[in-house]
Amino acid sequence: MIGSQVGKFVMRLLAVFMFVVLSAQAANAEEPLEIGIWPYMSTRALIETYHPMQVYLERRLHRPVLFVTASDQKTFVERTQKGEYRFVVTAPHFARLAQMDAGYVPMLRAKRNNVGVFVVDRNSTLHSIDELRGKTVSLTVRITLTTMLGLQSLRDYGLEPGRDVTVHYSISHNSAVLAVLRGESAAAATSLTILGQMPDNVKNSVKVLAITGEVTPVMYLANPQVPEQEIHDMTQILLDFAGRTPEGVQFMSDLGYQGLRPPTDVEMQRIDPYVVELRKLLEQGQ
Repeated sequence: MIGSQVGKFVMRLLAVFMFVVLSAQAANAEEPLEIGIWPYMSTRALIETYHPMQVYLERRLHRPVLFVTASDQKTFVERTQKGEYRFVVTAPHFARLAQMDAGYVPMLRAKRNNVGVFVVDRNSTLHSIDELRGKTVSLTVRITLTTMLGLQSLRDYGLEPGRDVTVHYSISHNSAVLAVLRGESAAAATSLTILGQMPDNVKNSVKVLAITGEVTPVMYLANPQVPEQEIHDMTQILLDFAGRTPEGVQFMSDLGYQGLRPPTDVEMQRIDPYVVELRKLLEQGQ
């Protein structure tokens, strides 16, 4: 009789234990996968832009997926460096810094290189960068690659920022371009890929004044704590989305990326000069 009661008690304990384990597994299965994306546009624009990828990832991973960002690019870089993102979609020099200092693993890059540009109002009579002397130019925050390229282009034409041209720093690429349309600036520095992601009424109201440079585009990385097999699986899922699904092919076309592929070590090393500048700016608190 006693043995029977003990057996029932043990069975109840086992049942409770299995319930707790299964509940934990179910909760974990429903825990959203957060992917960090650098705030090069407004949060709303980013969510809308990356919605097709979010839907596909949720279908393949069988769990909720959230694209998360930060209030500004400096905060995003700091969070990345602290390892707060399991996966991250970020600018090339932010990616290289994360790889070098935080151990993030480069997974993929856009196939098409990114081209930095100065844009002006489509009715502007300006034809060259040197005609910006004495005028106001809108740039994004100091640590962005397009801003670095824009400042260097101004200097290449003998225009010292703050002396020969007035520089206005905007919180995002959208804001910089909108400053041109509002007549607050004569030109704005951005990139062709980001310009292509702006609303039609914005991108169709400006024209390219000059090209500021060509660089490796957006990159996808994994936190060093992510298991190798999970990195491999996520990489393949992203490649499938970008190259084997109608919505993914359209997504890559809309962003101007022409698909995804793994970056080479040489490509990562070519970003190093921009990382040097990035470190200086971060040390200065910019």
